[in-house]
Amino acid sequence: MTQHSRVQSRITASGSAVGGWAHLSNVSFIELMANVFTRKLLMLFIFILIFGTAMVGVLTLKKTYTAQGKILVQFGEEYIYNPIVGTAGQGTAFSADQMIQAEVGFITAAELKERVLNKIGLRRLYPKLAIKLEQEPQKRALIIGTALHNMTKDLGAYTAPNQPLVYVTFRHLNPLTARDVLGAFIEEYHSYRREILIDDGENGFEAERLTSEKSLRSVNKELEHFLVKNGIGDFEAERTALGTRIAVLRDQLLTAQARRQEITSALSIINTRMTETPKTVEQYTDDASSGQLAALKLEREQLLAKYLPTSSPVKEINARIERTERYLNSGASQNTGTKRTGVNTIYQGLQTSKLTYEAEQQSNNARVTVLKSQISKINTRQRLFQSLFPEYQRLASRARIMEKNYEQFASREQELISRRNLASLKSDNIRVIEHPTLPVKGKSLKRPAAVLAFLFAMLTAFCVVLYVSILSIVRGPPRIEEDVEKPEEPKRPNAPKHPMPPPAQHVAPSFPYILATDPRTADTAPVLTPGGAVQSGDLPVLGSIPARR
Repeated sequence: MTQHSRVQSRITASGSAVGGWAHLSNVSFIELMANVFTRKLLMLFIFILIFGTAMVGVLTLKKTYTAQGKILVQFGEEYIYNPIVGTAGQGTAFSADQMIQAEVGFITAAELKERVLNKIGLRRLYPKLAIKLEQEPQKRALIIGTALHNMTKDLGAYTAPNQPLVYVTFRHLNPLTARDVLGAFIEEYHSYRREILIDDGENGFEAERLTSEKSLRSVNKELEHFLVKNGIGDFEAERTALGTRIAVLRDQLLTAQARRQEITSALSIINTRMTETPKTVEQYTDDASSGQLAALKLEREQLLAKYLPTSSPVKEINARIERTERYLNSGASQNTGTKRTGVNTIYQGLQTSKLTYEAEQQSNNARVTVLKSQISKINTRQRLFQSLFPEYQRLASRARIMEKNYEQFASREQELISRRNLASLKSDNIRVIEHPTLPVKGKSLKRPAAVLAFLFAMLTAFCVVLYVSILSIVRGPPRIEEDVEKPEEPKRPNAPKHPMPPPAQHVAPSFPYILATDPRTADTAPVLTPGGAVQSGDLPVLGSIPARR
């Protein structure tokens, strides 16, 4: 390939990159990152927007507390097959892993969750669902199902390899609720597994249990009607609160009465001192006698400047000075002059204290009146409770007896009528070795969620800005290729060794060509002979032709 062909192919290749995705291949990684960095404000805005939105959700995450318990599982009668009739398969037992997995299944059973939910109460376990149930009672089944689903997520039952232990956990926003719910799970779990594994469904004490249950409901309704009729919520609690309250009020009344005596004594003393204390006092006396004496002495000095000491004016002024001095030395001028009096500050202080004590006396008297009124009302309420106490005690005793009977019959129904009575009474293979305690340290997902939000916001902002930068390069003006290989300068032809022939008539060349003067080779341009043979090295160098946009 000739030099002209190589240059032309490079020009064609340079002009072919007129933009679009082909232009992106000519951009280096550093240039692309520089383009991304120029949009750092956009990246920062996108990061702040995404991270701020994510942090709003992260801050709503609340800390949860997880209560823990451990249950020891051992082989028992219930895991050994004992047919009622015959001996086929007798003595067949489950493996240890099967037994532990069965106990985990009992703990996570939906029936057990319903029992715990009824025992703890929906309002305490999930207050929002309880409010929704009150607002939409027709959706009770859906709401209860949602509560059971939430309990499934919060309840955990785990096992470890080669260990006969079941680790039970329950998490909740309230640590006390978490402990109580897990304790209820463990308690109800014992009853539930006994019903499934031991009881055969026959209920010989069903009639007794139903009778006790009916009587208990009747007594509870009667007791409830009695309390509502007398405007009492919790009889024992209110009765105890009344006793405590009246003791506090009586103590406050005694304190107020003692303070009233103190105020009365203080006012009596203040009134006595006010009668003995003058309202005004003399502050100072302005006596001008000393000034007059000084004026007479000054006048004598002035006369001595004019007269002799034995002259009549000087003797007269001396006599006046002597009389004034005798008058001042006699002390008769002490109570003369201008006197100024003012308010006695001691009297003012006594008057202020009197006003303060009088105001406190009025407020204390009002307090004593209110305390006496409250004590009177509480005494009336206490007398009412005393009159109602025998009836309440009768109803409460009946309710306790009926409840105790109901519990006894229910327990015997679960134990005595079982076809495996002996296994039920000796079902000691399940033991709780760690009862739930109050969790003091909660767990929160705020920190990992904040880290994930930060990483996601940073990555998203970078990807968006990178995509915008790529689009700006792809959709921008085409880039002129600057690194086209520069053609080599043509070699200067050697001077002919023989003399040049005479000039012939000009003949037009048999092929068209473009003469482009290169400033670098203008002084060494080859001389072309018309009609002569043209060598590839004799052709002029074609300049770089810029690609048109």
